[in-house]
Amino acid sequence: MYAIVIPNWQPTTLNQLMGGHYMHAHKLKKSDAEMIGGYARLARVPKAEGKRRVTLTITLVKRQRAGDPDCYWKSTLDGLVLAGMLRDDNRQNCELAPVGFARGKNRETTIYLEDLA
Repeated sequence: MYAIVIPNWQPTTLNQLMGGHYMHAHKLKKSDAEMIGGYARLARVPKAEGKRRVTLTITLVKRQRAGDPDCYWKSTLDGLVLAGMLRDDNRQNCELAPVGFARGKNRETTIYLEDLA
């Protein structure tokens, strides 16, 4: 299992992507992909060769409300595909585990990747 820990960052939510101009959404997704790709390289996660299970843990700060669990997936999965951490985000190459939430002093996102094939 591989862990990609991204401090002081959380993925763009689906509401943020859907709420404005399509170019604004494109910029947000590109920024997320660069963040995920950079921290994946730092964590020395190898590129995907087969199906992977993705687990997402969002660390919330004091008084921060969690979004719906499904709102974090779109930008995260697209970023993982662009970074090569997933071959594709379809059912043949990706299995989604439930999104977990934690509390901490700082915002943080941890992406766990587990090879299944």
